[in-house]
Amino acid sequence: MKTGRSLSLFINLFVLVALTLVGCAAPPETSTVPTQQTQPASATAAPTTQDGIPLAFADPNKKVRIALVREVGEGSFFERYLAGAQSMANELGVELLEATARGDMAKMVTAMENFIQQGVDAIIVDHGRPDPLLPKIEEALAKGIKVVSFDLVVDNPQVPEIEQDDMLIGFLLAKKVVTDHAGQADVVYVNVGGFAPLDKRDRIWQDFKWRYPGLKEVTRIGAVTDNTAADTQTRMEATMKEYPNANVVVAMWDEFAKGAVRAITQAGRGKDYRVYSVDITNEDIQLMIAPDSPWVATVATDSYSVGRLAVRTAAALVAGEKVDKYLLVQPQLITRDFLLANKITNMDELIQAMPAMGESSLNWFPWMEKVLARNGYSMPQITIGAGGEMSSQPICQVKSDQIPSVFTNKKVRIALVREVGEGSFFERYLAGAQSMANELGVELLEATARGDMAKMVTAMENFIQQGVDAIIVDHGRPDPLLPKIEEALAKGIKVVSFDLVVDNPQVPEIEQDDMLIGFLLAKKVVTDHAGQADVVYVNVGGFAPLDKRDRIWQDFKWRYPGLKEVTRIGAVTDNTAADTQTRMEATMKEYPNANVVVAMWDEFAKGAVRAITQAGRGKDYRVYSVDITNEDIQLMIAPDSPWVATVATDSYSVGRLAVRTAAALVAGEKVDKYLLVQPQLITRDFLLANKITNMDELIQAMPAMGESPLNWFPWMCTLAGR
Repeated sequence: MKTGRSLSLFINLFVLVALTLVGCAAPPETSTVPTQQTQPASATAAPTTQDGIPLAFADPNKKVRIALVREVGEGSFFERYLAGAQSMANELGVELLEATARGDMAKMVTAMENFIQQGVDAIIVDHGRPDPLLPKIEEALAKGIKVVSFDLVVDNPQVPEIEQDDMLIGFLLAKKVVTDHAGQADVVYVNVGGFAPLDKRDRIWQDFKWRYPGLKEVTRIGAVTDNTAADTQTRMEATMKEYPNANVVVAMWDEFAKGAVRAITQAGRGKDYRVYSVDITNEDIQLMIAPDSPWVATVATDSYSVGRLAVRTAAALVAGEKVDKYLLVQPQLITRDFLLANKITNMDELIQAMPAMGESSLNWFPWMEKVLARNGYSMPQITIGAGGEMSSQPICQVKSDQIPSVFTNKKVRIALVREVGEGSFFERYLAGAQSMANELGVELLEATARGDMAKMVTAMENFIQQGVDAIIVDHGRPDPLLPKIEEALAKGIKVVSFDLVVDNPQVPEIEQDDMLIGFLLAKKVVTDHAGQADVVYVNVGGFAPLDKRDRIWQDFKWRYPGLKEVTRIGAVTDNTAADTQTRMEATMKEYPNANVVVAMWDEFAKGAVRAITQAGRGKDYRVYSVDITNEDIQLMIAPDSPWVATVATDSYSVGRLAVRTAAALVAGEKVDKYLLVQPQLITRDFLLANKITNMDELIQAMPAMGESPLNWFPWMCTLAGR
């Protein structure tokens, strides 16, 4: 297996894991009547006619009036968005009134005032800035007018917020850049502040620059004008002259990307740049598939579908339905290679080839089918995911008898130096490492420092003196360990790290994709609690994986201000679970109204769960964590357990990957710098529904938790099969 393709595989799999509405590995199912998976049941049913149609929509001759107030209408994205909004209005028999302010906040305010005076039934506020608009939103609500926002943060539970899941957009885009360039790129960054979607995408981009210091932002350009694409083209022309060595453009809006692409193409420098963007339209597709186009990838939803969702949500509110506060439309990663391979030239062909780009399943209610039929329309086909499961394929489909000589002439020795060995996670990790060593005929030497950095350094020194072939450095802190890593490399000893950041291209870094772990965990909390929770946060700084998870958690607190971190506890000790239990017992007394625990390591979670359970408060808390073991599963499935979800890989698989990577380096193979093991979201409900009691049963029910495909070479398959 070629490792160059391995990390790219995870970019494609990310979408599968992040939402579980769209199955990428299994054929998608379609339905003409979407299930209300995301809709809470109304506490009080809205009044309806005998055939179930809400009274507001009962008389086809009396049209519901929905106003659409837009900050910007320029560009193909917004044109397609408006077309989608109008199509949904037509199907529901709604009169859609529209006003575009062309970036002028005063005009937006005036438009809001006019529609309020007209007594419309609902207003969709599209983009804009909070300060001038929030008073008008409050005025509309006070007069009984329903309000929906798109790409505008409104801190009011009565106002649903629609967005393209901009933080996930930023994540997918930044990860694609990292994947394509092994974390090393000189970037022209095109973005501006002050717009909610652009700010959210930027927040994640800053995280990736922090995580991957090889992403050098050589300059930032961009402005929103009457002709943003033309303005960006002019700026990019100057930028190419000023920064001739830049090789990547990250554009957080397709109007930015179009300008950059035209500047690069007209300068004849298409082979010098790779452009990554957000959004997609017919015009964008034509630019992407043009010969020698530098535009290699974009992350997007179909704005037509977003416009339809906005009108549908407003109609649902007018009908008296209860809808979620946060309505996140699932973005997809679309590459130039995909477009060319599928001969895609327009949006209709794209949606046919990639059904997940089609109609959103959000906010469809049964009565809407009857209203559509009355107006001469039928329900659209909507892609329903396959539950997030992946089909399990054999890892070793190709074998080779060309065994590297180093594995035939002697016993390869690989040392494993661990900071921490406590807990089921690390015990299972060690078992996985030993199993891989056995299969490859490798001698595995192991030393655990029990959290003592001096002991880690001493262990490194001992193994260097012994002249081992490779060292796996497991956790630890950079300052004391990096000199020893450099010493080992200087003596020809290969080095691999797990959960330790090493700024050296010779040292592959293995991790569980901790930023994605933080993302999935925080998103699950937001989803379960509609962005409102009083959180006991259990984490500590100074450990690479915990720091990366924390970074994303801070983003979600920034994005969802209703996530209140009432206190932070936690310490890594000789018995972390017992220590956390004691701390949690005190915390429950001090903060009696807390209702959520976010624990960034399962040892933290175990202590918190035991404290809550023993206090008889299992129904008062919901615990969210990272990692999973047999012991964790037993605690999760226990009666009245508060432990409702965890995001995890199988540490057994991670241990195997560590040894396999070290062996590959010893054999002279080239492996990727960043080796990210794909995490999965595992819920208590899933465990109970599938009667899962241990890790083996979990992996059988969720194959994506099994063996990582990373760094399997044909000769390894031969050795492992002997």
